Amino acid sequence: MRNRHKFTFIICCAIADMIAMILGTIVFLNFASEEKIGWNALLLDKMIPITILSWLFSVTYFQLYRIDVLFSLEYFFRNSWRAFFTQRILWHSYIFIFQDNVLYFFGSRANLFQLSFLLFYFLLSRILFTLIIGEIKGWVFKQYTVAIWGFNKTSIELASHLETNSFFIQFLGILNENSTADYKSNEEFSEALSEAIHNASRDHINELYIVSKPDFISDLNYFFELGDKYCMRLKFVPDFSSISKKHFNSSHLNNFHVIKPRFEPLQNAYNRLIKRIFDIIFSLMVIVFIMSWLYPLLAILIKRQSKGPVLFKQMRTGKKNEPFWCYKFRSMYMNSGDESQQARKGDSRVTPIGKFLRRTSLDEMPQFFNVLMGNMSIVGPRPHMIKHTTDYNCHINNFMVRHFVKPGITGLAQVSGLRGETKRVVDMKRRVTTDIQYLQRWSLITDIKICLLTVIVTLKGDKNAF
Repeated sequence: MRNRHKFTFIICCAIADMIAMILGTIVFLNFASEEKIGWNALLLDKMIPITILSWLFSVTYFQLYRIDVLFSLEYFFRNSWRAFFTQRILWHSYIFIFQDNVLYFFGSRANLFQLSFLLFYFLLSRILFTLIIGEIKGWVFKQYTVAIWGFNKTSIELASHLETNSFFIQFLGILNENSTADYKSNEEFSEALSEAIHNASRDHINELYIVSKPDFISDLNYFFELGDKYCMRLKFVPDFSSISKKHFNSSHLNNFHVIKPRFEPLQNAYNRLIKRIFDIIFSLMVIVFIMSWLYPLLAILIKRQSKGPVLFKQMRTGKKNEPFWCYKFRSMYMNSGDESQQARKGDSRVTPIGKFLRRTSLDEMPQFFNVLMGNMSIVGPRPHMIKHTTDYNCHINNFMVRHFVKPGITGLAQVSGLRGETKRVVDMKRRVTTDIQYLQRWSLITDIKICLLTVIVTLKGDKNAF
């Protein structure tokens, strides 16, 4: 039941989504032909193939129709909208390239009706999919039953996960959750597990997760053969809750089971390439369209108010703890004190134009050159001075984790209100925790979201910017 019905559901969703995307393009083409806009004929002829290709790319990138994992409705909905908006961006980009007069496109009825149709479809279809998924179990005569044996912290978390996503399985819970048995030896544990497998088979359980301490398992082959004998799938989950309170991330290296302290999407070379392409395109656009006129303007103002260079460079800690020269517009008087001291509110070292630059974050603009050189990224943990890195590393255990990725011009901590002077170690700990959250949850959508939030925070004014 599990795979057959999941496969049928996913395939139906995929077909319905593709038909909707094509119908949306047909709606666009019908209205476009009626409008008095000089549409490029080559553009209109290729709209349906472009729609199909851009949608296929989007759903493949976000793995929307995955069948090989436990189905998560939240994951499916979230990635549905991610794929939809990505496809819209790609589709509009195609129009920007080939349409002669782009301004007409934004006001066209064709675009409005197409977008309205697709938004209505995605809202309605996801509601219908939710209702259908809720009824699927009732349509199945013989359900695929799953259970857990072993009562501990890890099994409770696993049970919560299975119960939340049990749309295509019948989850029976933890079989021995009321047991008070405390096993003193491997022999006692093996006898209890053998009996549990036998009882599970008698109860027609198809898949059994066995959660236990690694040192209790003396012979996996014996239990796997026992499960095979009863035509039952056994899956062993090691319980590390007794030796660590933190969550591990596990993966496989050929036949080796690898346990890591955290999941890092940017360890994937493909993700790093995507992030680097985004960095290069974004920084080039800023340099060409903004810095080309902003740099000489600010240079004149900085020079008029104080002697010294326009740019200020300082050695900062980068990826892999390697130092690099970080560039900023100079916002302080020359020879005005200890450069390693953080700026404070009302700092006398800051020039009048420097106060404006720091409050609006314009002093950070030259760091787009750092991004092009590969020292920094658009989004990432903010780089600290070498001295601060050394000092905080002695007080915060996981401080250096933030240096597993390139430092950024902006970051999750900055848009979360954790910018500015850190008077206490606890303030830096909160910032480090947020930086590590970014490292663990990175995605291109997250980077774009942080960039947009940075603009909003800057326009509203940040009380920690001084």
